[in-house]
Amino acid sequence: MGYSIIEKLGIGYWATIREGYRDSMEQLTPQDQDKMAEVSQICMSHSATALNMLVRKKITVSPPSVKVVNRADIKNILTAFGMGSVTVQIDYKDDFHCNNLLMLKENDIKIIMDLMMGGAGVAAPGELNEMHLSCVSEVMNQMMGSSAIALTGMIHKTVDINPPKATLVTTKEDVDSIDYLPFEGNEMVIVLSRFDGEGALKGIMIRIYPMKETRFICDNFIMK
Repeated sequence: MGYSIIEKLGIGYWATIREGYRDSMEQLTPQDQDKMAEVSQICMSHSATALNMLVRKKITVSPPSVKVVNRADIKNILTAFGMGSVTVQIDYKDDFHCNNLLMLKENDIKIIMDLMMGGAGVAAPGELNEMHLSCVSEVMNQMMGSSAIALTGMIHKTVDINPPKATLVTTKEDVDSIDYLPFEGNEMVIVLSRFDGEGALKGIMIRIYPMKETRFICDNFIMK
């Protein structure tokens, strides 16, 4: 997958976290990290299938990257990856906490919308409007609906999603307006996945788990 300068900066920032939080990673055993990666990969595969049905493109998903981060660092991560994109957030209902953030660049959103309307995948000129935000919200809704069903089966606990919220992120104030941590806790697990649709579109999915939910997943998911 090719990346813009901003995306490369985000990837570079992500790589620096490993050293700063090496001690925190000791909270998760290597097997725990593998479990979180596999759960996220399975969830993302189901999301990719849902996206494939919407845009009629084969969606390729990169291997997920798992890190334990400090609460204060989440904003920097979202700023590094999300600036200049639309970020769509979906969290879960009831007593299972996780936040899911889909990040798509303007051009990719226009291509997705055109494909969903039966077009060839052409990015129309002009600024993004409410129709684009509604479109990408429905995309996230379909992706996370499929993902939640898969997660329910893996951890033997019903997981239901809340409605999506889309935000055009062009300033740090826009990042602040996203309710990206709707749960308590200082340290949490963050999982980053990238996907590509036959070179026509690409995006990033970030999942944020509190340590309590991470422990629940690791204790209940059986790797095959």
